[in-house]
Amino acid sequence: MKVKPHRPYTGEYENGQPAPNILVYLLWLLVHKLVTIVEQLMQSLRQPFFSKRIRIKTHQYAEHQQHQQQLPAPVSKLSKVPKHLVVLLGPEPPLYRQLAQFIFWSLAAEIEYVSFYDHNGTIKRNCEEVKRYVREAPVEGKDRIVWLERSGGGGGGVAEANDSPRQPVGSGRTVVVGFLAPEDGKQGLVSLSRSIGESVRRRDLYAADVSIELLDSRLQAALGAVPDPDLALYFGDVCSTYGLLPWQIRLTEFLPLGTRLRDSSEREFVRCLHRYAKCEQRLGT
Repeated sequence: MKVKPHRPYTGEYENGQPAPNILVYLLWLLVHKLVTIVEQLMQSLRQPFFSKRIRIKTHQYAEHQQHQQQLPAPVSKLSKVPKHLVVLLGPEPPLYRQLAQFIFWSLAAEIEYVSFYDHNGTIKRNCEEVKRYVREAPVEGKDRIVWLERSGGGGGGVAEANDSPRQPVGSGRTVVVGFLAPEDGKQGLVSLSRSIGESVRRRDLYAADVSIELLDSRLQAALGAVPDPDLALYFGDVCSTYGLLPWQIRLTEFLPLGTRLRDSSEREFVRCLHRYAKCEQRLGT
């Protein structure tokens, strides 16, 4: 039996490739963690500065007291405001009282549609919590808040007013509030594709009739004829859609709103509206 001579360790594999240095790897991991902590600390201490302010009256709900809040920016003078706003949550748990604030702010800014989405579907399952905070809020104009109720199984949505006579949707005097979950996004697109495939197989629909316009109209009908989102607000440094409506967000602007949901304020909200108003979309032909 031939014994292979001992080879001293040189930090390389037998094929000549350098072996990974565990100490260097751990050091880089530690540096990355420290930089992340420092960056989060700096963002939490950073305060937005506004050079111009005008007074737009709205009300902010507090649990035991009522006071009048003002949006510190000329919202009424913006060149455009989003027609459909989506508040997008990532891994953090939802705070329903804070989410209710976005409805009041949107009502003051004359945004017609507001949707809430998280990738676990928690907000949609517990949407009654948001409605409860809205009902209990000592705020005027709650009769102009319309809840979008969707039937199960990907059916169309039905707008229902909040214990008040039905208001005209799209007049600029109401805000339609909806709740989204993953089944409304990728899963809904897959279900619709299967449904169309079955219709073609049964010859209820011709393959030549399947088009982008058909998919778009059916997806919009499944969401209650709500227009595609114009603006999506997310929290933190990671910009991820988390599966939000992949078909409808092709022209959506994604803007960060603070580090955490609990730190969001009407100032940050208006700052995002200003950034959105400055966005220019150039569509190819």
